[in-house]
Amino acid sequence: MKILTSNLKALIHQEVGEIWSDKTTRSILVLVPLVMALFLPSLFLVLLLNVPVGQMNGVSQMLKLLPAQAAWMNRRQGMFYLVTNLICPMLFLMIPLMSSSISAAYGFAGEKKNGTMETLLLSPLGPRKIFQAKAFGCVVLSAVSTAVSFILFSIVTSVGDAMLSMPFYFNWGWLVLLFLFSPGITLFGIVFIALISVKSKNYTESVQISGYLVLPIVLLFLGQFTGLFRVGTALLLWISLMLLAADFLLWFLASGLVSSEKLLR
Repeated sequence: MKILTSNLKALIHQEVGEIWSDKTTRSILVLVPLVMALFLPSLFLVLLLNVPVGQMNGVSQMLKLLPAQAAWMNRRQGMFYLVTNLICPMLFLMIPLMSSSISAAYGFAGEKKNGTMETLLLSPLGPRKIFQAKAFGCVVLSAVSTAVSFILFSIVTSVGDAMLSMPFYFNWGWLVLLFLFSPGITLFGIVFIALISVKSKNYTESVQISGYLVLPIVLLFLGQFTGLFRVGTALLLWISLMLLAADFLLWFLASGLVSSEKLLR
């Protein structure tokens, strides 16, 4: 039994094309990775390489956050390590979350605004298959955006590691972040927006609501600077598994609740 039929594949391809054809959505899908994965990490690196160590305020306090295995690093190396492992994971996770949320907002709420949902519901596929096709289309766009972002970020960070004589940045924490946390947060963003799009009045409202999803990520990673906790590999793994479990439940909940009336509401 095929998971994706030819009709479903065609609808997924159509969904990806329609989302990408929207100028606003396309701009966000391009700009977010460029800013989060390329511009900001590059800016951090340039500042660390050029600003005199003595002019870096609060460096001594921040270096206290270094783990034992990084105690040998000098001030520049230590700061780059903290940026790479405390700040950049937060920036990186915003990419799959925002990409999936923005795509889903256009895919569900945008269709209602453009008046094309009625035509789509006349296809041989039922409401549940239409929901799945839209969700898979958003997953494809978010996955491509995340993959490109990871490549860009890895290039910048690898250059920084080489210039500062540091070991390659990729570790077990980044492994969990890339292959578990990112897919989990992608699915969560899509299903969450799909559920609220039923009640949201338009595409703009769905986008605004999706902005609140960023707050838990910001609080999680910036909270480390208080010194009260550390987001290590074990915590990332636990959060990722809980998130994937929540995705599983929300997916079947959304699939079971979807109907022609709710998609058009």
